[in-house]
Amino acid sequence: MKELLKEKKNFLLLAYPVAILLLVLARCVPGFAEYVWARGIYRCFRFVVASITGLLPFSLAEIIVILILPAFIFLLVRAVIRAVRAHKDRKALLTLMRTLRNFLMAVGFIWLAFTVAAGVNYSREGIGTALGLEVGANNIEDLKGMCIDLAQKAAAARTEVEDKRIRTWLDDPEDIKEQKRIPQEEYESIIREGAFDSEHTNSERAQAAREAMKKLSDEVDVLWGAFPRPKSVLFSRFMSRFDISGIFFPWTIEANVNVDTPDHTKGFVACHELSHVAGFMREDEANFIAYLACRQSDDEELVYSGYIFAFSMAYNKLYDLSRESCAEVVPYVSAGMAADMDANAEYWDQFKDGALYEAGSTMNNTYLKLNGQEDGTKSYGRMLDLMMALYRRDGEV
Repeated sequence: MKELLKEKKNFLLLAYPVAILLLVLARCVPGFAEYVWARGIYRCFRFVVASITGLLPFSLAEIIVILILPAFIFLLVRAVIRAVRAHKDRKALLTLMRTLRNFLMAVGFIWLAFTVAAGVNYSREGIGTALGLEVGANNIEDLKGMCIDLAQKAAAARTEVEDKRIRTWLDDPEDIKEQKRIPQEEYESIIREGAFDSEHTNSERAQAAREAMKKLSDEVDVLWGAFPRPKSVLFSRFMSRFDISGIFFPWTIEANVNVDTPDHTKGFVACHELSHVAGFMREDEANFIAYLACRQSDDEELVYSGYIFAFSMAYNKLYDLSRESCAEVVPYVSAGMAADMDANAEYWDQFKDGALYEAGSTMNNTYLKLNGQEDGTKSYGRMLDLMMALYRRDGEV
């Protein structure tokens, strides 16, 4: 046993007290999480790690997740083999203690890395404070007014995308249009009334999201820093089975996007995950930041992605509170918007009865509560509080 205590690698167990110290400072010392960490140490950490992982064309996070289980099995088998061999040499107890120590060191390192990249940032000041927004009590009339404003802007944004696609189609050479064999009126009807069909590749959309976040960070200083390009997940449909549309992987500072979902949602999700990269870990704030980035983007599709997401969330809340008020909003919803919301609902409905979907929702809910978001997954919807504060201040969103 003395031999074990003298081993130099034991110092790695200090990861536990260091992580605890950082979390205590973040929660108990005013300004530490925001000014010392989020705007200081984390920005440097984010720049270094994102600069490295951002060079990879694939998601390093996805590779790590795929390898976790086989690696664990391999290490477990190796530990058992060593224990058997050590038993013959009467050193079984020492081998067992070393194995346990190594396991604790690995867990401690993982936890410390999470604390550095995400844990402390859960205690930082909110984006509402940085923008001077006063979150207060909401009322149905204000919510209805905001829904109408969002519906009008979402419809206008979708029209921009529709018109651009139609202009592109009209500019096609005659032989290409003949190959399509679709009359202009029918083509326009498909574009304007059918579900959204993006002309962007996943890479182009990721770059648009990155540029939108960079543009917003020029106006909002607390967002400043490195923004790596969001990564498309290879096993995206598997993510859908777990009720996951995107995920920020703090150990690699990567924003990962489920690219199997309907096209109109992907741009917003990319900006949401990049908001986590910027150090805003709370889901309502990441949603709000993503909305701000999308609405002022130079990319028409990204603008629509932000508006349709915000409208869907606001409309669902209004529906819960007053179905009569919803009737006044419906006339502002375009056929294309309705088709997109239906397509999104149909996409997720196919997974809702699965055990993995329920497990994914439960794990996400538990994770959020463990990190101080008492509402769990319901905290996503608290984005509306920030949007209502913006609506009351500016008269529009």
